[in-house]
Amino acid sequence: MGLRTISDHIMDIVQNSFNAGASKVTLKIEQNKNWFCFQVEDNGKGMDQEQLSKIFDPFYTTRDPRVRRVGLGLPFLKQATEATGGSTQIKSTKGVGTIVKACFDTSHVDCQEIGELSDSISTLLISSNDVELTVYRSKDGRSYFISNAQLKELLKDLYSPSAIKFVYQIIEELEKSVTEEVSQ
Repeated sequence: MGLRTISDHIMDIVQNSFNAGASKVTLKIEQNKNWFCFQVEDNGKGMDQEQLSKIFDPFYTTRDPRVRRVGLGLPFLKQATEATGGSTQIKSTKGVGTIVKACFDTSHVDCQEIGELSDSISTLLISSNDVELTVYRSKDGRSYFISNAQLKELLKDLYSPSAIKFVYQIIEELEKSVTEEVSQ
């Protein structure tokens, strides 16, 4: 499946929101010395209580079986968070949307690497098509906010090679601004 890093899990959950017909998705990433948490909130089709009760069952999926036959992303996420002493929580209402929150204890020996977060955020911002994607990122009191709406206003065409390169560069710089150690 390829969910080897926390960034891979973020990509998977946000893409689930895109596939659920969301027109608006918010990704919040909070990090401190020992914890890495992310939350994805969407206004997609949501799930009823029966679907929600099965969502962590391996191979269960709410998608059309002609399109997708397995549903391993959420079970893998739950397993990865719980292996560190963290947790995965899902709230969903049919016709309203879904919120997925996952927390990892990054000091735990079984915690996956965070991975290339700047690449994942950039890819999601560019590939969100008609979905309004907003990203809030914070680490140890430093933060940034960016949305594809802002980028579209600035760049007009997010799909040109120069725009794609710019998005990757700006996200890389924003990530450095929150992750680099502050010298005393």
